[in-house]
Amino acid sequence: MSSERVCPDCEEPLEQMELHGTNALGELSIVSQSPEDGFLSSIRADEILTPVPYVCPECRRTLLSAEE
Repeated sequence: MSSERVCPDCEEPLEQMELHGTNALGELSIVSQSPEDGFLSSIRADEILTPVPYVCPECRRTLLSAEE
């Protein structure tokens, strides 16, 4: 994947934003529910990914990227 993310709808460069969390630590995270399911199945329990939002300034589409 290119280091510059672009909107799939209007092809404008996406801007990285900051998520405000809702858990006790104020952080959101993405973890696999089951080791057998989904694209996160290769992630160990100690590998917790953080959702990073990217927003298109033109159409406001928001994409989340699971990053370490």
